[in-house]
Amino acid sequence: MDALIAYIIKSIVASGTLYAYYQLALRNKRFHAYNRFYLLAAVVVSLTLPFVNFNLYAIVPPLINAPAAAPRAFSFTTSYIFFWCTGAIGFVLLMIMLSKITWVYKIKRKDGYVKVGHVHFIETDHEAAPFSFLNNLFWRDGMSTSDEQGDKIFIHEMTHIRQKHSYDKLFMQIVACICWMNPFYWLIQKELNIVHEFMADAACIEEGDTGSFALMLLQSHNNGRYLDPSHYFFHSPVVRRLNMVAASKNIPYRYARKFLALPLIVLLLVLFSYKVSAVRDSAPAMQQMEREQKLLDEKRAQGSPKVATTWSAHTFFIRYRYRTFM
Repeated sequence: MDALIAYIIKSIVASGTLYAYYQLALRNKRFHAYNRFYLLAAVVVSLTLPFVNFNLYAIVPPLINAPAAAPRAFSFTTSYIFFWCTGAIGFVLLMIMLSKITWVYKIKRKDGYVKVGHVHFIETDHEAAPFSFLNNLFWRDGMSTSDEQGDKIFIHEMTHIRQKHSYDKLFMQIVACICWMNPFYWLIQKELNIVHEFMADAACIEEGDTGSFALMLLQSHNNGRYLDPSHYFFHSPVVRRLNMVAASKNIPYRYARKFLALPLIVLLLVLFSYKVSAVRDSAPAMQQMEREQKLLDEKRAQGSPKVATTWSAHTFFIRYRYRTFM
């Protein structure tokens, strides 16, 4: 159980450090593909790094004089209560996510679909449309795909499908549900969703044609949908998307921002590469010296010449060692 708690702490430290670097150097910068990769890699690294240990240095506990404690019988201690509560909350969150996915497929079964290439096109009267999930495109019934606005929204949602953003969302939501006690996974999940929107927005904006797209985004609003793996065009933070549409592509220290993440990962690896030495216990050594002293006393009482000539020095040394442990 202590190993599990240590793993959770290490993963929180790793994910928090990598997320902090993202906020300082990468957030709201127009290299969306790299940011997508970085956020996913930050999660994978923080999940696996605590298992890697090169034992570069050791942490030695202080000397103790108490004898080793006897093994304790199984009991529902705080650690076990923490473990079961954590598992129960994670299970509930996974069920919420599963219910969202089930809801999406209920709409698909109710309204039917038309297969266009590898995409399932579903026309629905649901107010949440248009949105996409995996290879399913849910389109608002009556919305045109031929006018300028409809065409941009269609390209936007097709970009989500073509670039497989739903798989990123599913992965992040599963990690966030299981490791729900790590706040940085929830923050990374939220940031990754925004990066997906940046990527899809960039795909449907022609060079110099930002005004009409910005006007269309002003119609949108943010409902803050919870644990929903679908991509909703009109339910994403508008201000950041508008700022990103007008943001400059000239980013100072562009390559340095990207590659400085590697030394940060190495630093975390060094930080976690420690080994806790076994607890030193003076009680066994003291017991051994007492047995040696008793054996010498017995031999001296028997009048052994060999022991008699060496007993004084040996006994003095043993007594000296014994006093140092008292």
